[in-house]
Amino acid sequence: MPITPTQKAAAEAVQHAAAHDATGAVRLVAGPGTGKSASIVERVRWLLANGTPPQGIYATSFTRASAHDLQLRVEKHFRTHGQPGAPLLHVSTLHALALRALRLAGQLNIYPVDPRVLDEWETEFVLDREFGEHAGEPSTQRQEKIRLHHEAFWATGQFNPTNYVLPTPPISTAEQNAFDSFHRRRTQLYAAVLPGELIRQCVLRIRAGTLDVRALLGIEHLIVDEFQDLNELDQEFVRHIATAGAHLFVAGDDDQSVYSFRFAAPHGIQTFHQTHPGCGDHALSACFRCAPVVLDAANALIQAFGAGSRLQKTPVALLGQAQPPVQGQVLRWRMPNDKVEARALAESCRDLVAAGVPPDRIMILPTNYRALRSGLKGALDAVGVPNELHDEDRFVSRPAGRLIYALLRIVASSDDYVALRTVLGIRKGVGVTTCNALADSVTANNFNYRDLFYTNPLPFALPSTRAHTALSAAQTVLNSIGGWQSVDTLGQRLNDLTGLVATTLDAAAAGEWTAFSASLPAFLTLEELSAVLAADGDQQRRLVFEAAYQRVGLPVPVPPPVPSRVQIMTMHGAKGLDADIVFIPGLEEELIPGSRRSPYVGLVEESARLLFVSITRARVSCIISYVGHRFFNGTMAQHTASRFANHLNGPFGWRTGGLTPGECQTTLSDRLNL
Repeated sequence: MPITPTQKAAAEAVQHAAAHDATGAVRLVAGPGTGKSASIVERVRWLLANGTPPQGIYATSFTRASAHDLQLRVEKHFRTHGQPGAPLLHVSTLHALALRALRLAGQLNIYPVDPRVLDEWETEFVLDREFGEHAGEPSTQRQEKIRLHHEAFWATGQFNPTNYVLPTPPISTAEQNAFDSFHRRRTQLYAAVLPGELIRQCVLRIRAGTLDVRALLGIEHLIVDEFQDLNELDQEFVRHIATAGAHLFVAGDDDQSVYSFRFAAPHGIQTFHQTHPGCGDHALSACFRCAPVVLDAANALIQAFGAGSRLQKTPVALLGQAQPPVQGQVLRWRMPNDKVEARALAESCRDLVAAGVPPDRIMILPTNYRALRSGLKGALDAVGVPNELHDEDRFVSRPAGRLIYALLRIVASSDDYVALRTVLGIRKGVGVTTCNALADSVTANNFNYRDLFYTNPLPFALPSTRAHTALSAAQTVLNSIGGWQSVDTLGQRLNDLTGLVATTLDAAAAGEWTAFSASLPAFLTLEELSAVLAADGDQQRRLVFEAAYQRVGLPVPVPPPVPSRVQIMTMHGAKGLDADIVFIPGLEEELIPGSRRSPYVGLVEESARLLFVSITRARVSCIISYVGHRFFNGTMAQHTASRFANHLNGPFGWRTGGLTPGECQTTLSDRLNL
């Protein structure tokens, strides 16, 4: 990297000043690529070095993926530096911390075992689908909206919180009551909760004076990453822990608050110095990631569309003064239609890969993922560029991956009721009607859902022959893994897993598993395999592999055992990641901010922040494009440039093709100088 030792030392001095601040409450405002994660790791190292017991340090992040990434980074640092207390640290989501507190307080007695927080797949394909079947609501979109109406209240205490767009038609009282009744019974049966429910349960008990989370968990220091994405109830939960005596360290950036659909309240980090008078206040401005031209374009956008309460920053791209300096490039393309755009992006990726750029250092972030993903993937496939759709194409989101993930979780804990439900319902030929009928039968007979799978014969009759067949098949699968342990290796269990996928699903699914597992080292434990499946992207998977190779005393191979593919992902999914080259197609008013957000000033500003986050994923080159005509919502429609296009530090030029040889060479030269 051309960043000089002097630049690095100066930037680290600011990071360490924040990390070593002994004030009772500390705010760290950190823009993209400025070393926020490094500061948090240094904070943990400094606390341990100064005598804080590792059990007293709790670090949290907003999403399960970001918490997992933080945990992997902390573990990697202390594994490399031989810090013995690192495994005892508590790194999790805020929701998991709340779950831990409720468990220790004996407040989870309404569930048969400690409940599991549902992930996105489980929320959609288990909770939403079963509710739709139960309530006679066939529309998956309406199922989701009814559930979000419930979550809005649980996360904020209001049914119409800030920036929550009310559905059309509004959720009726009958729909609300139907969901509340179903949710209460079904989540108790499955020992499962939605994320915001745990925080609310804790806050209500704290307000009533019946729960002291800090004392119960022994929290001496609470570190909260991505603080800008917490909702108001999350923030109240954190304040209570700090008020009770814990030292508080929060980090984030209000310019990167992009989770209004989870009711994020960025004013929490903006007004932190007011809610915590006398706090330590620090800001990181030295950007290690983005070249100056890239950072300048992103900053021009956020300056134009930032909220009035936005925290002012003075970002500096270190690469601009490095040795040798790297300036980077931002290309702005105006194109005739979506087919030309997709072909231009695909051919650009092909040429970059042919010139030596690893595919996984290229990222495509469409402004509307659902509308653009298939065309982009088809264009990349047509020119032979390896690529991956980041969500639906993740192996764990496919039936084979989800089955194996559920089995590994059951090996780790047979009390994982949600994983048991997954094994039951994912079998080919078993539908939500059968799963609902079995759940209703268990409830009606006052039986335990886990025992349904391990009791033979049952003390009551099953509702149908179809239900009996489905349950018997699930029992057979579970019996076959009864002697497995999480320390077993993939090599030991590979053939068994392949056979279970083939018999539970089909030969095609088994083939997908075989292809996925082919590049995995045989010494991976089942626990590590589970972490690989749960990882959010190749960067997290690499961290898991690095730990596994170090565990067995082998060097990490080059290239690493992760396929190198161009990543096509959502703008939200890219948060926390980076690439050398980032393409952002679809910069059209109809897509960003789009008709749903345009009537709301706050949501337009959030769309600008989402574009800011996307641009700042790029290290050396960012290519932004819009088209005059696009096939959208089933018809070919005329599109116009987004309002954001006027604030990206330069004009858009007409293009009908991809990167020119000169533009490719600029990118290649900049990469060589990194």
